[in-house]
Amino acid sequence: MAFKLDKHETIGIDLVAMCVNDLICSGAEPLFFLDYFATGKLLPEQAKQVIEGISEGCVKSKCTLLGGETAELPGFYKPSEYDLAGFAVGIVEKNNIIDGKDIKEGDILIGIESSGLHSNGYSLAQKVFFEIAKWDINYTHKDLNKSIGDILLAPTFIYT
Repeated sequence: MAFKLDKHETIGIDLVAMCVNDLICSGAEPLFFLDYFATGKLLPEQAKQVIEGISEGCVKSKCTLLGGETAELPGFYKPSEYDLAGFAVGIVEKNNIIDGKDIKEGDILIGIESSGLHSNGYSLAQKVFFEIAKWDINYTHKDLNKSIGDILLAPTFIYT
């Protein structure tokens, strides 16, 4: 989606969100984050958008962007494409770890509305919207205020 729309600022937020949202599921508080940005050829404006998103995600999750690596791998990636990886480290007191061992019948489950696909299901969404429904990435349904591409690129909510 990001490559098709040439819109990269939400990708970094998603990268951080995937890591810190997993941490908080165990009761941990995110401390720091590191990223890895690999590309065929570094395009400064594109990289700036991605890194600004990573930075914004770290601010939202109250964790420190400790560092990262940028690698140019011509021949491995197309010049305008990139791959991202990241990880976060968090902390939780041992007696506060959420591991599910205390779940019992009668407990209440609370659901929280999501902001979108949360970096999951994009292969299926692309198949449904673009192959089956034959929508264009800029298609705006009469009940939507944004294009399908913009909706799919909405940043993942950071639940910290």
